[in-house]
Amino acid sequence: MTETRKRSLIKSITWRVICIITSIVTAYVLTGKIDVSIAIGTLYNAITMILYYFHERFWNKLEWGKQKI
Repeated sequence: MTETRKRSLIKSITWRVICIITSIVTAYVLTGKIDVSIAIGTLYNAITMILYYFHERFWNKLEWGKQKI
């Protein structure tokens, strides 16, 4: 069984929303500046969301560790 590209994309987006909020809050705690925190959280998470999508697609192509039911 394989995962569709749409499913991988939706998983990436929902996980990134959680990560963006966490990154912004963490950056704010460290810097005390909301504008810098939003910039850090947004940029970092946009990049990692794209990387996560391709990471998921790569692993989906591998047979290693999969079992047929």
